[in-house]
Amino acid sequence: MIGKKRRMERLFVGPEKRCLMTPLDHGAWLGPQKGIDNPKDIVTKVLAGGANALLVTPGFLKQVESVITPDIGICLRVSITCGPSPEGKQEVLAATMETALKMDVDAVALSIFFGRGAEPEMQRTISKYIEEAHRYDMPVLAEMIPAADKMYDIDAIAHVSRLGMEMGADIIKTNYAGDPEAYKHVVSSVGLPIIIAGGENKGGEEGTLEMIRDIVKAGAHGVAIGRRVWQAEDPEGLVRKMKQELFK
Repeated sequence: MIGKKRRMERLFVGPEKRCLMTPLDHGAWLGPQKGIDNPKDIVTKVLAGGANALLVTPGFLKQVESVITPDIGICLRVSITCGPSPEGKQEVLAATMETALKMDVDAVALSIFFGRGAEPEMQRTISKYIEEAHRYDMPVLAEMIPAADKMYDIDAIAHVSRLGMEMGADIIKTNYAGDPEAYKHVVSSVGLPIIIAGGENKGGEEGTLEMIRDIVKAGAHGVAIGRRVWQAEDPEGLVRKMKQELFK
């Protein structure tokens, strides 16, 4: 097993072929907030809880490589927010394909945040990156996020997710709309593994676990829950409960 198949098998595991990903790529956007201010500590906790994949930036990965075991899937964020800059409408490229290959990661992640402006420019950037990534059998995760006023609108989510598929991405990361039956249409119309973003911590721990139960019913392929985890009092315990819901 080589190339893209090997990489995808490390991201989507078990008989269910699902992914329990912890995004820890918030530092450029939010700064070194409590929970992600000690990279090795939070990675140790989420891996102990059972996360099988991480979404991290190149610099973060260098910080934590000593505590990551070879079986953990790594999705490298190669487009990063400009942080506090008022000009940061979309993310900018921060790592090349050469960097991703040298770091031996399992996928690269790029994002489009609709409603902010400069979406066509980011679409061109992602499309070019997808072409290059596919030459090296590197899966591309496209994070497709609807505009702020339609963040959890089922039609908007379906549209941006389908755009990611049409562009040639291998994995879609997007929001959940709250209705598992309605969300089945998003899953079927995209035809790619869909990973649900966690977003802000709404509903507490039970709200997070209920969302995982829902997305399993909807046929999504996993979750990428970051803030709800690293802002939790017990990140390891929460990830362990998430794993029980996702893989039972």
